Amino acid sequence: ITQTLRQRLARVLLKRSRSVPRVFRVQQPLTDQEERAGGGPYPANIVRNQKYNLLTFLPMQLYEQFKYFYNMYFLVTALSQFIPILKVGFLFTYIAPLAFVLALSMGKEAFDDIKRYISDKRANSQVYERLLSDGSTERVKSADLRVGQLVVVDCNERVPADMVLLHTSDKSGASFIRTDQLDGETDWKLRKPLAHTQAMALGDLAQLRATCFAEAPRRDIYAFQGKMAFDRASSSDDDNDADDGD
Repeated sequence: ITQTLRQRLARVLLKRSRSVPRVFRVQQPLTDQEERAGGGPYPANIVRNQKYNLLTFLPMQLYEQFKYFYNMYFLVTALSQFIPILKVGFLFTYIAPLAFVLALSMGKEAFDDIKRYISDKRANSQVYERLLSDGSTERVKSADLRVGQLVVVDCNERVPADMVLLHTSDKSGASFIRTDQLDGETDWKLRKPLAHTQAMALGDLAQLRATCFAEAPRRDIYAFQGKMAFDRASSSDDDNDADDGD
């Protein structure tokens, strides 16, 4: 199968279902030109928790406010005061309370969304070290990371994306992580890399060439099935496949 045909097949599968198995090459990420041409089904590594932007805030908030019965009731009552036969008292006494409640609710939503924007910008601008093929590293922002790149995550740093653990500084390969951003649990969980990649020196790891096969995304975050097939140039063993379970 040619590369173009594989890319078209990936796009068709993505349109049919977002929950499809993922296949990617290590240290051979798609270029910006290939991604713009639709060469990959992977979105940019950008965190976005905002609900609104400058254009959508007002219409969406008006809908959110007036979908509640009481807000709609007071709006209809206030509008009825423009009809002379239905007018009772001063128009201000009907509009002012409704306007105050709407301003308070919409102001709170705007404040919360601004905080989400600041938090997203901080996460997307966080800098990480990317391991290059020659063994050197370059600093890149989290939003600029690509699928298939090797990323160095230091102690106490946030994991910037879904990642496969290949190597740790501990001789036994032990690594402890927290998943409180996923499930709220703050206890430390033990994770270990593949034995084949843990035994590699940093220079050999930088020249790693492999294909990763990952299962489709699912709600269960405590189990994962995947397979990594190493190129012969990256593996001195006869068996160049490695499986990863839970």
